[in-house]
Amino acid sequence: MYAASFLDYDADRLAPATRTRLRHGRLISVDKTDICDCTLYDLKNGGVGIVIPDADADLPATLYVADTKQATVSLAKVRWRSGANLSIAYLEKPVRLSLRQAGP
Repeated sequence: MYAASFLDYDADRLAPATRTRLRHGRLISVDKTDICDCTLYDLKNGGVGIVIPDADADLPATLYVADTKQATVSLAKVRWRSGANLSIAYLEKPVRLSLRQAGP
């Protein structure tokens, strides 16, 4: 399992978050089907917490998490869930996405 360090999330941050940074995200199934929009936030241990709009939504144990602010996507495993709140563990290092379209 990929164990992210605090430097993987933000090159400017030298320590785990001391305040919450809310940002937009998207959950995607491993077969690349959209699941839902979500709100991502930093946890004190350097991990990522997620809030989904539907507390009763059926989520797979393993999914992709797209962070639209940082333009990254990563395969992750749900560590725990309490209604609409969950915590994930990255299974691989988040990959930065190119926002430019390929073309001439």
